[in-house]
Order: sequence, then structure tokens, then C-alpha cells
Amino acid sequence: MLAEERRAILLNTLRENGYIQVSELAESLNISSATIRRDLTLLEKEGLCIRKRGGAIRSAQGTTLELPYEVKKHRFVEEKNRIAHEAVKLVENGDTIILDAGSTTYTLAQLLSSKQRLTVVTNDLQISVVLAANPNIYLVCTGGIARANVYTLQGAQVESFLETLRVDKTFLGADAIHEDGTIANVNIEEVAIKQAMIKAASQVVLLVDSSKFNVKGFAKVCDLEDINLIITDTNIPEKAENLLRERNTQFKAA
Repeated sequence: MLAEERRAILLNTLRENGYIQVSELAESLNISSATIRRDLTLLEKEGLCIRKRGGAIRSAQGTTLELPYEVKKHRFVEEKNRIAHEAVKLVENGDTIILDAGSTTYTLAQLLSSKQRLTVVTNDLQISVVLAANPNIYLVCTGGIARANVYTLQGAQVESFLETLRVDKTFLGADAIHEDGTIANVNIEEVAIKQAMIKAASQVVLLVDSSKFNVKGFAKVCDLEDINLIITDTNIPEKAENLLRERNTQFKAA
């Protein structure tokens, strides 16, 4: 296959899916992974993609693009670890908490082994697997319909179940924080679930790495005023930090 043909296929894949996984594309095109990685390096130099472990994502994610879990878990790994280590300090023995679906809340779930007598509610299948074997955690899964490649449960039954709960803390994720302070999601079907998680909690903690600021998501979840604390990383844009201070939003940069 000519280099021009490969480039056209890579660009088309990025446009349609928003991401490329090298191993899958190499197998489907019957060419080496090394060749695809070289092509992606050239595309990155042109600003057309961002290289990530195992593949690449397009430079502009768009308002409705949801990346598969296997892609998200390799993005901003160090930042997510720092955020999770800061968040776990807020969890007290005996707490009842909700963990929203996502790679950052998954990282937090891995740190809960040090806690005692926790009740954890989640709609994330990956988080459920991590917590199910822990005798110190009473795990409650929301039920619902499993979404392929994302490992979350959704549907009206998830929202209805969450509306019956009252918990100490909700640890929430988000896809975007707009410049006006709107917190948004790319998947509209998750919005009502996140809103129910917010209403159920005495304290709502938003866990977002700095890449989520000043970008756009398709559907509004809530406003900054609905969040008690934001935990992010030290690369938070200055403009976003100024907004949080203007709105008197409590935040920590881990």
C-alpha cells in the first residue's frame, strides 16, 4: 500500500472514530504496526492527531465523540493518579459514596482498599470488578444496560434507582467544562444519571484532569454552583482557574 493510501485511511479513521488503535488497524490492513506508528508520528507533526499509548486521537475531539475505555485509560495517566490520591483523602471509614463511571473514578476505586466499612454505588462495570472482592466494601451496582467498549450501565432504571438514594459523597466525572462554567458530557444518555448522582449526595466532588477545561461537550450536566469541590491537576489553564476563583468554586490542583 502506498504511503498516500495509508495516510488517507488514517485520516478517515480519525475523522469517523476520533481515535486509532494501532494493533487493530495493522491487522485489518495487513501491514506492520511499526509502519502505522511512523505514519501517526508524521500526522502528529502536522497537528492532525495526538499520539497516545497504543494509538492516537484526533486533535479536536468534537462535542459528541466518546472515546472507548481502552483509549481513555491511557490518557493523562499521571494526572489521574494524582487526582485520585487527593480524592481518596476525602473518603472516611463508614462513608456511603457514589462513583461515577470513568477512568479517573476507576483510579480512585483502586485506592479504596485502605478504607473500612464503605458502601459504594456505581454504574461502572470496571469499578465493580475492582471492588467486588474487597470484604470491607459493600458494593451496590445500579443495574441497567451495558454499553459496549465503555463498560458503563445506563438506562432509565439507573436514574430511577439513584433517585431513591442518599449518600455522603458523589465522585463525579465530566467530559468538558465550558468557558462559561457549564459542566457537560458528550453522551446525552448519561446526563440524567449524572444529575441523579449529584442530587443524591451531601457533597459532590468533580474529578477532572486539566484537558477537560475550556472544551465543549454536547449536553449540559450542571453548573459550577452544583459542585462542592473540583480536584484537577496543576496544568489547569489560567483562564479556567480564574473562572473558578470568580465563581468562588472550591478546587484543588494535585
